[in-house]
Amino acid sequence: MRTLFDGSLQSVLDDKKISETLRQMSVDGLSDEDVVIALHDPCDIRKEYAEKLENLGIVRDLDGKFITGYNTFNTVCVNGDGKRLHLSDITVYSNGDKEHYVKQTELDELVKKQVASVKKKEEVAFTEREKTILQLLEDDEVVNLARVTQNQLQAVSEQFKAANPEIEVWHVLDRQFDGVPLFEFITHHLHDKCVIRLKISRNSNEKSVNENGKEYAVKLKDAPLTNKQVATLDKVRIKKKVYQQVKRVIEWGTLVLAGETYHVVRVTLLKRDGTPIFKQPMLLLTNHAISSAPEALAIYRIYLMRSKIEEVFKFVKNAVGWEEFQVRDWESIKNLIATAFFIGGYFYQLEPQLSQHPAIQWLCQLGNGKGQVTRHFFLEGLRNLLIHHHVQRMRQQSDLTDFEWQEILSFAI
Repeated sequence: MRTLFDGSLQSVLDDKKISETLRQMSVDGLSDEDVVIALHDPCDIRKEYAEKLENLGIVRDLDGKFITGYNTFNTVCVNGDGKRLHLSDITVYSNGDKEHYVKQTELDELVKKQVASVKKKEEVAFTEREKTILQLLEDDEVVNLARVTQNQLQAVSEQFKAANPEIEVWHVLDRQFDGVPLFEFITHHLHDKCVIRLKISRNSNEKSVNENGKEYAVKLKDAPLTNKQVATLDKVRIKKKVYQQVKRVIEWGTLVLAGETYHVVRVTLLKRDGTPIFKQPMLLLTNHAISSAPEALAIYRIYLMRSKIEEVFKFVKNAVGWEEFQVRDWESIKNLIATAFFIGGYFYQLEPQLSQHPAIQWLCQLGNGKGQVTRHFFLEGLRNLLIHHHVQRMRQQSDLTDFEWQEILSFAI
């Protein structure tokens, strides 16, 4: 197992091959659709108590505190209605990888230095660190979240379009990807659609004047938008809590960034008494033109599909043991993390068969499913079956008599 993952074999199973295989499977499964929605999201692999693992980086725990761990950037692809789901891509990296990890601020400063030298027509003296970064750039080996994100979005987009040139690819990302360079990359380089949640601090194009007569930009969360629709929803479930008679306020308009016009959707959910369910409204940006309330609502619903990738993370961590590896070398760590994601993809592909096959229904029952047929209970049943098989094999190898076996069983009863 070690030589399979640590790179010592000639034909090695590595994270790049695993990701390429997953992507091809998602293309094979969804390229016949008119629309494919690619849900992208990072997920930290937390190893809080690890000390000797290679290239350990810094991540956040569930309370936002800094702990040790590794970084992944993941893609899950679904069709237009979200009913067909395929795990598509994973990139495993670490901000503790001193050989390849370069902060985006370092890259930006290096670019400024190069541009300044061209303008002044003077030769630039680079530091040793800058020379190292330049070589990494030339070899395409620089790693950070921004570069990983662009590379993965491009790989997904190009492979789907190679299989079906008419397919429309949408990219959905959360608030930490609120940035003009990514908006422009998706719009002008990939020629794809996007729905990206904006930070609540994002400014609008509206200006106002304070009491001192100084002009300032109005926050997008507070700015007036051109269009508005209000609808009442009988019942809304949010994080296991049910709200009755929820008022959904959807507003939409435009936002100009770096000379480019994007469309924005602002969503506010109000309780029956008129108080907001969330402290702040949801702000969404898209490069898809919005001219009606149904189109604004569609953008909101596309973004809500992000919950599907969060469910994948929960399943892979809880059921497949994404964070439970014990190996220490970096190559094995990357490959095991990617393999766990791949195995999670297998169980998602198996899901349509779960409710149909009698053996799988029985395994779910063995996993304490109590009539429910799900990936989780199937895995629990499979685990229990393997334990039973292991116990039976040990009993045979030990040549226990029936009396000795009953005596052993008495400890568990």
